[in-house]
Amino acid sequence: MANKKNNMVNNETKLVCPNCGAEFEINEHECQVKNATVIGADSGLGTIYMKLKDRQEQLNKAGIDTSKYFSMNIPGEGEKLMKKVGNVYQEVEDNDPVMLLIMKGGTIPSRDLFRRWVMAQVFQGLIYNGYWGRGFAAWVKMKGYKYTWMMTEEELRVQAKLYKKDMENFKQRNRWFNKEVAVSMCEDYIKKLEKVITDKKANHQHKCKGVPYICIGGRNVFCSDLYSKIYKPLYDAEAKVVGAKTPDALYTAFRHFRTIMIGLDWKTSHCNEWFDAYKGAGAYYTMKNIILFHEGKFRASNGRFLSKQASLDYLEAKAEEYSHEGWRLFGVMRKLIEDAGININKKRQEWALAKKIKR
Repeated sequence: MANKKNNMVNNETKLVCPNCGAEFEINEHECQVKNATVIGADSGLGTIYMKLKDRQEQLNKAGIDTSKYFSMNIPGEGEKLMKKVGNVYQEVEDNDPVMLLIMKGGTIPSRDLFRRWVMAQVFQGLIYNGYWGRGFAAWVKMKGYKYTWMMTEEELRVQAKLYKKDMENFKQRNRWFNKEVAVSMCEDYIKKLEKVITDKKANHQHKCKGVPYICIGGRNVFCSDLYSKIYKPLYDAEAKVVGAKTPDALYTAFRHFRTIMIGLDWKTSHCNEWFDAYKGAGAYYTMKNIILFHEGKFRASNGRFLSKQASLDYLEAKAEEYSHEGWRLFGVMRKLIEDAGININKKRQEWALAKKIKR
């Protein structure tokens, strides 16, 4: 720990293995992360100890036999958790007892298994047909305005943790939900609130001893105090979101802004930048799961299907190209679903039946 303090004073960043103490070299600009701090040799973060969790050892101590489980790096598919059944090696399913214990403990052994539930949600949205209309946009509207803030806050909370231990996963998620989107949401909210207040001043204004006031967010506020009591706290909170330099700071600032917000009608339209990010992230993880687990592949310009790895590479290229245009990636996803011959209704029925059998 003394080294950590010294490094902070010298403005030098080191990445150290907690087991052997080996130091890993960090270039001046090791990687570029949109709207977040870059870990570099001069980042001033001091010594960063890589946290390693030996879940297998912990489970063994708890009396859980993990001797048949091991990690295997499969070309084109990444790292998988495997087990030996007789003379056959099998990939561990999500409902496997050891897998459930590992996930319950907060560690998922393979990032390829991460966010598989997103695909199910996207499919649900694509076939939605209800009071708000048909399709994905109507399905999101049905969730209400508050959902956009709760979902984004949780996303930023997770990113703040990933930034410290899984940069690859962080970069994938930060591509969509980042400071740019958070700032846009704050700006969009203030504009919507201004319209609500303007309407109340024009049509629902009251007076107390001749002094005009309105009721906003369950509070009676004199019109002369609207700036000091309503707007200024929001502007100050927004400034902290804008000025956030790290994922932790962004999460803290965004959460504070949300806690001081005056609730708007749940039917309030969502921020356009948020919806674009939501579609981009949904499309990305859906396509990744279609390729990894449902044999989906992209077509080349000659009409032939690409390999699994080539399809994953193509997906990453498109995700980067459309990082600010999530709606375009949504179109790429629809084409992949069509080319993969996936019937969304049948697929959801299969999942429902499998879930019923597991119970």
